Amino acid sequence: MSLNVVVAGLPKAVQNAEDPDEGIWLTPEQKDRITAVADDVWLEHIPVSELNAGKAPQRPPHAIMVETSGSKKEIEIEQGILKMPGLQQLFNPDLKLLQSMSAGAEHLVNIMPEGVVLANASGVAANAIAETVIAGILAQAKMLRERWSNQAAREWKELPARELAGTTMTVLGTGNIGARTATIAGVLGIRTIGVNRRGNAVEGFDETVPTAQLHDVLAESDYLVIAAPLTPATRGLIDAKALAALKPGGWVANVARGAIHDADALTDALERGHLSGALIDCHVTEPLPADDPLWKAPGAMVFPHDSHASQLLGDRQVDVFVDNLQRLVAGREFRNVVDLSLGY
Repeated sequence: MSLNVVVAGLPKAVQNAEDPDEGIWLTPEQKDRITAVADDVWLEHIPVSELNAGKAPQRPPHAIMVETSGSKKEIEIEQGILKMPGLQQLFNPDLKLLQSMSAGAEHLVNIMPEGVVLANASGVAANAIAETVIAGILAQAKMLRERWSNQAAREWKELPARELAGTTMTVLGTGNIGARTATIAGVLGIRTIGVNRRGNAVEGFDETVPTAQLHDVLAESDYLVIAAPLTPATRGLIDAKALAALKPGGWVANVARGAIHDADALTDALERGHLSGALIDCHVTEPLPADDPLWKAPGAMVFPHDSHASQLLGDRQVDVFVDNLQRLVAGREFRNVVDLSLGY
């Protein structure tokens, strides 16, 4: 089978890219893996500046793997990203698969050509993100911020650090990231409650409940981890009432999308001391403005949307794409298919 493939755009937080501004990151080994999918594979790893300027690929692709702003104009400033005009250069009647390099797909669901399957990168960064969340929880429990400050001041001061055993974590979203976070948390003795639309049981959680019971489980939770896709149902879900439902001294991480939590309410809860800390990796406006109060909020850890940074990220992106290319050649169902009606 003749298979035309295009790769364009820089996956967020991928490391050691050859030309990050142009989105050129595939290694020779990764290119070989893609071209080995079939006997006749034509691979174009195209600089985003060419596509964004209106230059079409040499051959109409059957499958593409892209990091693209899609319909979200506000993220067009990101490094090495394929903009909407560039993406449209790749649309053609023979296109069968659009493989996104992002797990979130809300910026693509409304612009997909008819007959093209949208697949996301769900799972490629789950372990890295879960490790980041657990690192934040451990840093807070073991008072590492205070210890580093004391060390810098050469102060010998014992601190009342805590163990995690016996605490409770609620995870909003029980997909790959949420489940991996729960699995690691469980090893540390944290009881885990997963929240999804219907309360379906998911491996790795001690308990799962439907979204309708979110406030009930927050009342018994020391930690809230937001790992859900951004949909009309989750937008603004973690509002002032949800944060108030958390146990006093609760801690929040958002490693999904900034619009899921109310930023003003979260900052207020930190400043009032209702929350003891937060790790916020995603923000409605990115980069986060220098005058945003979250920067100085007590206990806040501000991440520049890179909780998924990993030396393994590029290989894992290629793993998913190669798997789907093999499925395309074999005529089998794709992996990580996005339900366009649900947005994930």
